Amino acid sequence: MSSITSHICIGLALRLLFIAYGSYHDKHNAVPYTDIDYSVYTDAAKYVLADQSPYQRETFRYTPILAWMLTPTLTLFSEYGKILFSLFDILTAYLIYLIVDNETGGNVSISKKSSFIWIYNPLPIVICTRGSSESIILCLVLSFLYMYLKKAYLISGLLYGFAVHFKIYPVVYCLPLYLSLGPRKQPNSETNLATYVKDIFTITPPRVLIILGTIIGFIVPTMICFQVYGMEFVEETYLYHLTRKDVKHNFSLYFYLLYLHWNNEGLILKVLSFLPQAVMVIGTSLLFGSSRKDICFTLFVQTYCFVVFNKVCTSQYFLWYLSLLPILAPKLNTKWTHAVILLVIWYFAQISWLLPAYFLEFEGRNTFLYIWLESIAFFCANVGVLGQIIKNYDPARWPEGN
Repeated sequence: MSSITSHICIGLALRLLFIAYGSYHDKHNAVPYTDIDYSVYTDAAKYVLADQSPYQRETFRYTPILAWMLTPTLTLFSEYGKILFSLFDILTAYLIYLIVDNETGGNVSISKKSSFIWIYNPLPIVICTRGSSESIILCLVLSFLYMYLKKAYLISGLLYGFAVHFKIYPVVYCLPLYLSLGPRKQPNSETNLATYVKDIFTITPPRVLIILGTIIGFIVPTMICFQVYGMEFVEETYLYHLTRKDVKHNFSLYFYLLYLHWNNEGLILKVLSFLPQAVMVIGTSLLFGSSRKDICFTLFVQTYCFVVFNKVCTSQYFLWYLSLLPILAPKLNTKWTHAVILLVIWYFAQISWLLPAYFLEFEGRNTFLYIWLESIAFFCANVGVLGQIIKNYDPARWPEGN
């Protein structure tokens, strides 16, 4: 770890500086640096300390474990939560280092460079220091992925199950995780349909271990929370997201359509907004998910599709797939100039969306149509970038892990 320690310390120091700046900024500016979600977590923690339900705080749609974790924000100091999220963010960078180190057979140079993509990336730095809790789920996802690659399938399943409990989106990984642990480690072009179907229903020890771990990892914390808060916990944490109607402006391609039909969302609209996402998530699982060697790539593509095609898409969601990108970076057979161009396209599409969004949110101008047009442009940019990543992915660029 000594080779990465100094950069970990620098990365943590940077995040602490941003937290200090945010505290100053909030005291002297009308537009706050701190994310509104941080107030939601903190308010929920207040109810927990008063032996009440955290769901009395409107818009708290998370596991109560998050509110329990944030109680020191009230009993110790107000920036505790931001520091906690920053620590998880740094742990995310270290997990990237460990995963790449495992995949390359101990190539320290490549592992460090991959972790730098996260340590010094302004987007996760800003998001965690503003008080978003996304760094916790990123750590859980990378933790179960690391254990999976180390072939510790029971531990991987436990972590995966808890990750699904903490935030439901990792549930989409269940199919590629299962498929990749089949009897054939690397299906080939000669594998026929009958053999493929047989492989799917073949029970292997790794499959048994990861399924058992997942069930325990999800059921135990879920039952604890259910015992304390009952159906209110289930409805607010899980069921809400299945019927969610969020008409606030966001990067989603569907936001304007949903905004116009917020009180009359029929079956056709629900199918229109859900079916493409389901097809892409399942399709990428079946297309890329049968090889253990490509599991990191499969989860990245799957997450990217899930976010881009989702009914709600915010900056925090970008971290779900961006945290997997540094693991793939050394396997992308592309020139650095090409990579920079793709990065500029992605950021430009995002920044151009933010301009009309700012006018709407802070100046009250009717810019919904412009935001929708920018959302279309951002969607197209994402599809183009993802296509280039898939095209340039080369699993043979480094030796397979242990």
